[in-house]
Amino acid sequence: MVGNQYKKQSKWWMVWRWALHWQILLGLIFGGLIGYLTAEHYIGVWENIHAEAIAESMKANQTPQEAGIPGVETVVESAFFYMVMDLFGDIFLNALKLIVIPLVTSSIIISVIGIGKQSGFGRIGAKTLSYYAVTSLVSILIGLTLVNLVKPGIVQGGVLLTGDNVQQFSDVAGTIQQKVGGSSGADFLDVFRKLVPDNIVTAAVSNNLLGLIVISLFVGYLIARIKREPGEILTLFFDGLYRVSIRLTNIILKFAPLGIMFLIAATVADNYARLSQESRLLDFLNSLVLYAATVLGGLLIHFLIVLPLFVWAFTRVNPYRHIRALAPALLTAFSTASSSATLPVTMECTEQRTGVSRKVSSFVLPLGATVNMNGSALYECVAAIFVVQAFGWELTLAQQFFIVVVALLTSIGVAGVPSASLVAIIVILTSIESQLAAKGIDLPLVAGVPMLFILERPLDMCRTAVNIYSDAVGATVIAKTEGEKGLLRKELLYGHESFEEN
Repeated sequence: MVGNQYKKQSKWWMVWRWALHWQILLGLIFGGLIGYLTAEHYIGVWENIHAEAIAESMKANQTPQEAGIPGVETVVESAFFYMVMDLFGDIFLNALKLIVIPLVTSSIIISVIGIGKQSGFGRIGAKTLSYYAVTSLVSILIGLTLVNLVKPGIVQGGVLLTGDNVQQFSDVAGTIQQKVGGSSGADFLDVFRKLVPDNIVTAAVSNNLLGLIVISLFVGYLIARIKREPGEILTLFFDGLYRVSIRLTNIILKFAPLGIMFLIAATVADNYARLSQESRLLDFLNSLVLYAATVLGGLLIHFLIVLPLFVWAFTRVNPYRHIRALAPALLTAFSTASSSATLPVTMECTEQRTGVSRKVSSFVLPLGATVNMNGSALYECVAAIFVVQAFGWELTLAQQFFIVVVALLTSIGVAGVPSASLVAIIVILTSIESQLAAKGIDLPLVAGVPMLFILERPLDMCRTAVNIYSDAVGATVIAKTEGEKGLLRKELLYGHESFEEN
């Protein structure tokens, strides 16, 4: 029956019957193509509008920015077609974010009610946190090793960031510091402050998932200890909220291929147009490509070797079947660059396609989307050391160990939204600046952060996919250690494309 169903769905021309992950992949391809063609078209429009000014700037050996010519991105972003793509992409992303709060709170409460009655809450919590700490540390050490071997910021015959280059970035660096609120090395303590929000409504509005998770844990634990009718009513209420949230997630996922296509199209169009004019940054292209290769190499090692080893060691099944089962979540994470927005898809794939129970997935995954950022931790370490290398400075072993510790701590509190790792990088570089200043060494390290922007978005998409996969591996590993059986059965992989209520 399952085999026949799978064959029926596999006809290549019936796109609407393809598995969800193939539909999303098709959306990614079409989105990238549409974005590229859109950018190329409006680059031509921009060149026609400013043809004379561009010719004059070339005679004066100036870049368009130096000549005061408006950037091509302004033409792209004001185009009606781009605004339509951006609109539909934002609608899809907002729909995913809409369901996060009710899904997270209800799923955790129901999970803890079940765990609380079986006296397994502390055991599962300890396993979860231990897994997060170990995998995050391993990812950081991978990044640290690669960036020291490759040395992407070290260039032959000089220093990458000196004099005029630093001055060019200084204004942008000041804007960045304003946006992140003047982050400092002590800001990771805010993670503990967020554990107990003073207002549950404010916590929901500000997307303080960490505080909501703590509240949900206590609510579920206490409901499990309320006897008779009141406890049963509350349990039924939150179970109903969870089921409604899942049904709404299922509806949203039907539009995922189109939503992701629009998201990618708008992202590619905007970034391609912007990068085509950033001639002053393209001088650093060789080092930036090497830096990006270092980050991607570390992410691939963690994604294809380290995490699959965890799956194989604990479940004794082919770990790449596990990756296939999670394909819709991984592609959604890659497209949205948001762990929080991808959470509903991750929960569906983990429960329906890998066979992890709701009890485990509802506890492990929401917590992981907030505190388990393997890919982000690796990226922060590599990016921070790359910027230091770009200033021609080699960090001592003790200073690199400091970066490892700060990257581990800040990765816990980094929000599951695009480019949130920027805050952590500012924290790390500011801390290193202070250490070097105490020794009489004045390096404006934060001024090097804008250099990372040219490849920030694609790297953000890749590290978010690693974050999501690490969460799902954790749920699978913990489910196996809890004695759950039947993980990654073939009928789970081929027999479900949408969530069905138990």
